[in-house]
Amino acid sequence: MSLRPWSVVSHQWSEVVKKFEPQPLGSGLSNADFGMRSIRTSTEIRNPYWSCPLAYARGSEFFHTFSVLRGPRFVIFSWIIVLLLAGTTYAKDENYRFTLDFGYRWKSEVRGSEDLYRSQWNYGEGPKLFASDLVIAAPQGSNLYADRFELKMNSWGGEPYSTGQLRVVKAGIYELRFDYQNVQYFNAIPLFANPLFGQGNLQTQHKYDSSQRVSRLQLTLLPGERISPFFAYESAGRQGDVRTSLIADGDEFLLHSHLDTHSDDFRFGANFRLDKFSLLLEQGIRWYRDDTPFSASGFQGGNSSRKIFDRDIVLTHYFGKNNVDATVPFSTGVAAYHPFDSLLLRAKVTYSNADLDSSFSDQLAGVFFSLPLAAFYPSGGQQTTGAVKKPSLFGDFSIEWQPLENFRLLERVNVRRFHVAGTALTNSTFAPMEPLLQQGIIDRLQTARSFDTFLSLDFDSQELQGLVYLTPKLVVRLGHRFERKEIEIGERRSWDRNILIAGAAYDLSTRNRIAVDYEFGRTSEPILRIDPVDFQRLRLRGRLSPLQSLEVNGSVTLFHNDDDTAAIDFTSRNRDYSVQFNYTPARRVSLSAEYERSFIHSNILFIVPQTFLSDRSIFRERGDFANLFLSFLLARGTTLSLGYSVLGTVGNFPIGYHRPSAKLDIPLGDRFAAYAQWNFYDYNEKLNLFPQDYGAHLVIFGLRVTLEKR
Repeated sequence: MSLRPWSVVSHQWSEVVKKFEPQPLGSGLSNADFGMRSIRTSTEIRNPYWSCPLAYARGSEFFHTFSVLRGPRFVIFSWIIVLLLAGTTYAKDENYRFTLDFGYRWKSEVRGSEDLYRSQWNYGEGPKLFASDLVIAAPQGSNLYADRFELKMNSWGGEPYSTGQLRVVKAGIYELRFDYQNVQYFNAIPLFANPLFGQGNLQTQHKYDSSQRVSRLQLTLLPGERISPFFAYESAGRQGDVRTSLIADGDEFLLHSHLDTHSDDFRFGANFRLDKFSLLLEQGIRWYRDDTPFSASGFQGGNSSRKIFDRDIVLTHYFGKNNVDATVPFSTGVAAYHPFDSLLLRAKVTYSNADLDSSFSDQLAGVFFSLPLAAFYPSGGQQTTGAVKKPSLFGDFSIEWQPLENFRLLERVNVRRFHVAGTALTNSTFAPMEPLLQQGIIDRLQTARSFDTFLSLDFDSQELQGLVYLTPKLVVRLGHRFERKEIEIGERRSWDRNILIAGAAYDLSTRNRIAVDYEFGRTSEPILRIDPVDFQRLRLRGRLSPLQSLEVNGSVTLFHNDDDTAAIDFTSRNRDYSVQFNYTPARRVSLSAEYERSFIHSNILFIVPQTFLSDRSIFRERGDFANLFLSFLLARGTTLSLGYSVLGTVGNFPIGYHRPSAKLDIPLGDRFAAYAQWNFYDYNEKLNLFPQDYGAHLVIFGLRVTLEKR
């Protein structure tokens, strides 16, 4: 039976786990991505917020206290906090600013593929809170509890990406921050991995309709002081409907699932600030759990109509359950030392050690054929358990030294160590078996398989650059970067890469500048087939402002890559040209426009899986993008804005995309403004007989309110 567990087999885990690099909350950096890809199916079911897994078996009662911080309850919670604090005693000269942008969006019925429209835009209709911002500031010391309150809310009312931020500060005492994100993710591209697309079936077998909510709470004590401790908690969860495929013995079948993952993260640490030295130390732990079921009921003929020994392969029932629990302790240190005005030293080190336990079980019924056993069977199942450890080390060190007034030296060293070791045990059951090579029926057959695996990925880079200021307006730079990558999966392979770096920048005036950057690289041997081996990269940028009312920006980017390895013979050519300008010919008229043309050419050998013969994959594309925006200031402050964006490609996958827009802003006094906005989205593919084309009109009527006291 060729059924494979979903994200539980340790040797496949090692191939799909992305980097885990926690960022210190105290530094204001975002959380790390510790993602994992489905290894059960041909599609990807990601857990993009491995950030903060907190297993419910350990500590869930404590963290359940913060459940009010999730979902739409954030709105009520935030406003209650702000109103309670704002209602305390203030001095008479407190300042405030309140802005509100809300309205109603109408969406026409989507002409064509609504699945592709939702995959690319997913804007709906109804009442919307587009943006709001409340800031209350009191003179320092005049308020017992806080000096400043900030509340921001953007894109609420069923929008695909909603955010909220609350910040409360008492100068020199504390800073409390709360952030909330709600991402409505939809992906259902009819053409993607759909073997029945050519037969007119536009229902892709790989669909995601999920909601991902992330809440972050951080308390910093004594902000700005020499020692400033902080505590942080983050909660993330992703739930939603998923459609994917089951790779069974002899065929593939459609499965339905409800994605259910959750993670929690707790961090604490401190910032230390001295006159010439600063240090951040952070310790944290993450817990993660995944309880995702998969199911199918009713008769399915599968994706292939091919018979095996004159029998159809079919599925009548399936149920599987994936369970994953992980613990990820991590430590981070960030330091900066400025002993002299001419010397700056920086260092950042992060270490983590992920520990994952997983299990997977399933049962299926129908008609299947096991090629290794050369037998048909009507039902079966498997149970898999696995354990994985993944220590990781990331280091980033840099030096900036200016020994002379017109000479500066930059040195940077980057170290990454990524190791994965795991074990797994799989028990499979077939009942009953009908062998082709012997007579009779085997009532029940059980098999067991255990395996160990190890993967290591080590990457080191060292870069040295020197900058010479030939004149106050002209600077040139020359440098070298050395990279080494070693990977071990069964066997150990490595490559070395040397890159020459050169560049120059010249300031003709305060508004006119030109810069050029060049890289020339050579690699000993490729590890991946599309690794850049012998490459050149050139980028030319310029800014020109011949008139006070006119500014022109342009760039040219060229990238050439060659790999003459006999079994690969890979070449690629990427070129990009762009120009953008802003022009204000009169006080009431402004104009901005942009044009970009790109070329992508690639050519690589590959093995045809059906015949095991070599063939050549050739990709050609030329893309053109342009937009134009006009703004007119009419009577009494009314503004009319008109825009048009167009994208077109020719080559292997030609498409066309048009987006005209118009907006009218009408001020209603000093505090209010009304506006109306129209957008049209028109997407068309010049292949596939238009099954993925769509068109949609969106119309917004909105009102902006601004209240302030300074």
